[in-house]
Amino acid sequence: MIISPRRSVTRFFVPLIDVLILLFCIFLLMPFVSAPAGSDADTKSETKTPVPELPTDVKELRQQLTAATKERDEATRRLDRYQKDRGERLVVRVLEIDPDSGKLYYYAPGRQEVASQVQAEQLITYQKRLAGEKDVYFLILYPRRASRHPVREDLDNYRAWFKDVPHGFDIPKAGP
Repeated sequence: MIISPRRSVTRFFVPLIDVLILLFCIFLLMPFVSAPAGSDADTKSETKTPVPELPTDVKELRQQLTAATKERDEATRRLDRYQKDRGERLVVRVLEIDPDSGKLYYYAPGRQEVASQVQAEQLITYQKRLAGEKDVYFLILYPRRASRHPVREDLDNYRAWFKDVPHGFDIPKAGP
C-alpha cells in the first residue's frame, strides 16, 4: 500500500521556482542596467568635436548648389559614356553543342568543329585577333531539343578548353 507523504513536494518547489525566475529576470536586465564599457576620456572627446557651421549667406548656398549640380551632371555623363563603351567593347561568339554527338562546333563560312584543346586555342586566338581591342565572350549553346548530350565529360572538356577566356553556357528551360 502506498502512503502519501506528510509534506507536499510543491511546498518546496514553488518557492524555488519563484527564486529561479527572479534570478533569470535579473540576468536578462543586466545589459540594460550596466554602464557601457568606455572610459570618461572617450565620452569627453566625442562631445568636444566641433560641428561645422552651415553657411547662412544665400548667395554662398546657391553657389554650392550649382557646383553640386554640375558635379552630379558630369558624373551622370561619365556613367552613361562608360556603359555605352562597355556595350560596344564586347564581342560575343556563339558555339553550339551537337545534340547527336555532343561535339562542339561553330559557324564560320561553314560548320567548323572544335574537337580538341589545340583547336579551341586556335579558335580563341583567331577570334581575339578579329576582335582587336574588344573583349571576346564565348557563349556555348546547349541543344535546343531533347538530347542526352552533353555529358559531364564533354562539359568538363569545354570548361578546360575555355578556362582562360570569358565564357558561359546557355541552357534552355522547358517551355510552359
